[in-house]
Amino acid sequence: MHSHSHSLVSLASSSDSSSLLSTPPLTPQKPHKAPQQIRLHPIGVDPSVIVGKVLTRVRRSPTHPAITLYFADNTTYQVRVDGYHPSPDKRGTPKELEMNSLGQPIFRPPGGQIDVHLTVAKCRLVQIKDTAHEWSADMVESRWTVEHLALAMNFEEEPGWRCVWATMAEYDGEYGPCTFRNFEDVYLDEMHPSSRKRKSRKDQARGNP
Repeated sequence: MHSHSHSLVSLASSSDSSSLLSTPPLTPQKPHKAPQQIRLHPIGVDPSVIVGKVLTRVRRSPTHPAITLYFADNTTYQVRVDGYHPSPDKRGTPKELEMNSLGQPIFRPPGGQIDVHLTVAKCRLVQIKDTAHEWSADMVESRWTVEHLALAMNFEEEPGWRCVWATMAEYDGEYGPCTFRNFEDVYLDEMHPSSRKRKSRKDQARGNP
């Protein structure tokens, strides 16, 4: 019904502009230069705080658009979607985390989690340009361009960029075609031990990731 592609917004060059950021699975052979880190997002932490840390485990939430990153120094961070609310009656349009082909094995692991040993060499928010679309009741399609933030990560042990972004979509019935597709920003936030305790005691009943 529709085509879908990603492109990175052109940003100022940086010292590592020769690095390549893989595109999503639809065009895996077309690399892009890694853009300079941008600081447009006021939520969460600066992704550069995890540079140098050793990633030991990745867990993808089975019920929420969230990916939890566990590091060897006992710190924990989570990739989240801006505007997402864990309460079912406040979630709005369903949201999902997607990633490029290089990110699939780590951020969408079989069984929902995976043990790894990867040192974060670079991590930054990047701005991606995409085409959103919506089908009206009389089957007229509208398209428009949106820019949104994705999280890009590079490891010392493995070449290439892993990129995670967020989509929101609605479908015509349970098995019908997609009638609306748009994009949302992602951000990185630290999970403190006290917040994990509160989750286990209070938030777990609400189904938080």
